[in-house]
Amino acid sequence: MNPPIILLTDFGVKDYFVGAMKGVILSINHAAKIIDITHEIPPQDITAASFTLRACYKEFPNKSIFVAVVDPGVGSSRKAILVETEKCYFITPDNGLLSFVFNAEKHFRVYELTNKKYFRHPVSNTFHGRDVFAPAAAHLANGVLPNKFGAETVDFIHLAENNPRKLSDHTIEAEIIHTDRFGNLITNLVKEDAPADFYVEINGRKIDKLVNFFASAEKNEIFMIFGSAGFLEIAAFQSSATEILNAAAGQKILLQIPDSKLKIKN
Repeated sequence: MNPPIILLTDFGVKDYFVGAMKGVILSINHAAKIIDITHEIPPQDITAASFTLRACYKEFPNKSIFVAVVDPGVGSSRKAILVETEKCYFITPDNGLLSFVFNAEKHFRVYELTNKKYFRHPVSNTFHGRDVFAPAAAHLANGVLPNKFGAETVDFIHLAENNPRKLSDHTIEAEIIHTDRFGNLITNLVKEDAPADFYVEINGRKIDKLVNFFASAEKNEIFMIFGSAGFLEIAAFQSSATEILNAAAGQKILLQIPDSKLKIKN
């Protein structure tokens, strides 16, 4: 057994942080297979990390171990957790980073990382990625059972505000959760929850064109599309919707439903 260990952080690649995590992993598990999703999550942006992880984790092999570290509360009383799903594992700070994963998974177990036997010592108050999360992943890949890291818990953070909210019979409030490098605005509305007929209002603009592929729009035209991760995106063909609409992650948007019944529940 030597499952891949997959890293996602907001550390960037300029500093030593990612390298230190990989060094710790390899010191414990010499044959570890380490894969990077990205280390360019916007600093301390838990929602962007949650979306990015949700968008790709199902593409990896069974028993993969995901170490996701976007951790504004490092050194505080926030917990560190290990989550076991039917297919894979997640090791993260308990700060809502796994909210979109929790939405997607029906069955999972959560363990609090408390067994210091599996930490690197001394444990820094500023770098749990190296001292707590990386060693836990390496030991898990070596075959240590999840319940050896700490007791199972039902007390963990699942951010309900990451879901769209029904405001009225004809209005849903959604949120931009991420902007990608192409300037597309990714919202928290997933395809299976979308009304049959709707349009979006954002910064005074009404967007009512929903397409199946990017090239079905005109250059610079703003439109909606369900992206490869299944979330509603607002995009501009061969241009940046982020710049055209002057929009940003964290911004609320409104979905208006002319005559359809809402699928979103309060």
